[in-house]
Amino acid sequence: MQKSINKLRILTPEKFQAEYPHIFKRNFGEIALNRVHFCKAECLRQAVTGTFAIPRKTKLTGDKITFGYCIAEEQLIFIENQDHIKIEMKKVREYQDEERTSPLLLLFDWMEYLIKDDMLFLQDYEENLSHLEEELLEGNMEDFDRKILLSRKELSVLSAYYEQLSDMGETLQQNAARHQTEQEALLFGLFCEKAGRLYDMVQTLKEYSMQLREMHQTQIDIRQNEIMKVLTIVTTLFMPLTLIAGWYGMNFAHMPELTAPGGYGIICVVCLLLIAVEIWIFKKKGWFK
Repeated sequence: MQKSINKLRILTPEKFQAEYPHIFKRNFGEIALNRVHFCKAECLRQAVTGTFAIPRKTKLTGDKITFGYCIAEEQLIFIENQDHIKIEMKKVREYQDEERTSPLLLLFDWMEYLIKDDMLFLQDYEENLSHLEEELLEGNMEDFDRKILLSRKELSVLSAYYEQLSDMGETLQQNAARHQTEQEALLFGLFCEKAGRLYDMVQTLKEYSMQLREMHQTQIDIRQNEIMKVLTIVTTLFMPLTLIAGWYGMNFAHMPELTAPGGYGIICVVCLLLIAVEIWIFKKKGWFK
């Protein structure tokens, strides 16, 4: 698979290794592209190389889209085993405003394309967390722990992704400044700021998810306190009755009302009066609120 559009080429790892053995050995020889876990940029004397590991927005915690790239001999070369780049570059050409002649600017267009709709995506994600909060306030806590744990994992993936893109942009900005290409340096500086804002947004969402988790734990604690309150009231109500039952369960022959004709009824009335007095005291102290 190979395609040439202006300064752009797309090669398989095998073809890239055959054409650029020194670069491949130094930067891609010890890893397989399907095992790349992060985005990075590395500036060499004669080339700029790196990798991309892009989370899929449909399943952030799943497998990432991984491939390598290299800028050498005034060409931007993407290195992949599948046709993802080939398909996406058509959209990139529609997205960019002008035809690029610099491979570094082509790489910039690609990186800009990666995050062009991400702020809207994060806003939608925030709305989902808001819906989760509404469900929590309505008392619908079914499967909440699993949902909030998944959100925290997804936000951690996004946080690492945007931080890596920001680092990439900074590295490429420094490389452009070193070669005195002001336009590229300015553009990658702006990219760093965009990636930084996305990173900050993700951090805000992570704090929001932590607040939701704390709110959920607070509601659990409140429910447990209510249960303990009910159990305490019930236990307190029956304590005098337990005392009376234990008292009249003693094996003594001469006990008050033991042989009286109305003794059983009297004890029942006394028990009811005790319960009524306790309930009155509890209400007066506001224990039933």
